[in-house]
Amino acid sequence: MERRRFLSGSAALAAGPLWLGGPAAGQTAQDKIYLHYTRQELDDAYSDAKWAPNMRQLLAGQAAASARLRARLPPRTTGYGAASREQLDIFAPPGTAAGRAAMIFIHGGNWRFGSKETVSFLAPAFTEHGMVFIAPEFASIPDNTLPGMVDQCRRAIAWTGRHAAQFGIDPARLYVGGHSAGGHLAAMMLTTDWPRFGMPPDLLKGGLVLSGLCDLEPVVLAAGNRHLQLTPQERTEFSPVHKLRDVPCPVIVAWGSGDSPEFRRQGSVMASTLRTAGRLAGTFVLQDVNHFEILDVLAAGDSHLAAAARALMR
Repeated sequence: MERRRFLSGSAALAAGPLWLGGPAAGQTAQDKIYLHYTRQELDDAYSDAKWAPNMRQLLAGQAAASARLRARLPPRTTGYGAASREQLDIFAPPGTAAGRAAMIFIHGGNWRFGSKETVSFLAPAFTEHGMVFIAPEFASIPDNTLPGMVDQCRRAIAWTGRHAAQFGIDPARLYVGGHSAGGHLAAMMLTTDWPRFGMPPDLLKGGLVLSGLCDLEPVVLAAGNRHLQLTPQERTEFSPVHKLRDVPCPVIVAWGSGDSPEFRRQGSVMASTLRTAGRLAGTFVLQDVNHFEILDVLAAGDSHLAAAARALMR
């Protein structure tokens, strides 16, 4: 990939979102339905293809890079539950060393697409530095619901904590990351009350959220996200913005200058809330990078973003 520039540090942080309700009877195309957005503007702000015209090429390239890596360095795949999709890919460095840190990275895909296989190309950014990279799988919509995905990811992480030593992982050195919808799921993991799942409250020692979402109120208003079909209570329960102040570990938040206005705003809200709580480990705004190119920046092991993620894990 062409070398990208990026800035580290604080971005211009937006205020928290204001819920204005759905469209009323007789509403015109110019009426605002959320913040300053008309319906079309909000639909556009959550349309990946509009802001990343090279989306298909990027996804194809990342899938091909993942396939090449899997052919050369096959992961160890194991189940964390009884369902066929409840599996983990575990990429470990060579050797039998114990006590390694592990990045558990949750794939994106609008809660409908993607798979653990498609993020395999990220593994060397960690394994070549003595760390373990784990990609959990889960069922997506329409075969699942968002609450079901959150439950599967929680069980995958809890399983990893219980069985970490079998894979040379220190159970006290687990980190979670994710991109896009996977960034939302990663944020949900960071706000999880782990003792409810039989795990220590500080099960996760840090997080990495790339172009992620923390507030589902505007998300469900956009035409491209109607498949979520969340109740008003679920919109709140599964919006990590309401619990970010309780996150017990440091978190890196990153997005691209080429992300859509809403992904940039949501990243800013997440970073601002974590900063207030004293849990923001760093904010990266990657210049001239769009929603999907940010994964290529992480995959480039010598990028500042990758270095910051590894520093968080040391």
